[in-house]
Amino acid sequence: MEIWISHVLRFGVILAAAVILLGLVVFVVTTPSSGPTSLHQLLHSGEAPVSPHGIIRGVANGNATSLIQLGVLALILTPVTRVAMSIALFSAQRDGVFVLITSVVLAVLVAGLTGVI
Repeated sequence: MEIWISHVLRFGVILAAAVILLGLVVFVVTTPSSGPTSLHQLLHSGEAPVSPHGIIRGVANGNATSLIQLGVLALILTPVTRVAMSIALFSAQRDGVFVLITSVVLAVLVAGLTGVI
C-alpha cells in the first residue's frame, strides 16, 4: 500500500504539471496581442472561474486559464488522495487510533477545500 501511495503522489504531481504546462502553451498560442501582458494582469483579470464546475466548463470551452486552474486543482487533490489512501492503509493494519486521526485530517482538508471552514 505504501508503494501505491508513492505512485499516486508521483502521478498526481506529474499530471498536474503536465496540465498546467498544457494550459500555459494554450494560453501563449491563443491569447491575442490585446490580452494580459503581465502575470499580475492575468491573475487579476476577473474572467477566471473559481468553482470546480466552472473550471470544467471553462476547460470544455477551451479556456487556457481554466486549464491551468484544473492543473492546480489536481495538484491540491493529490495530497488529499494520499490522506484517503492512508486511512485504507491504517484500516488494513487494524490501527484504530491512526484511522481516527487520519480521518479527522481528511475531514479538515475536505472542509477547508469546500469552504466550510
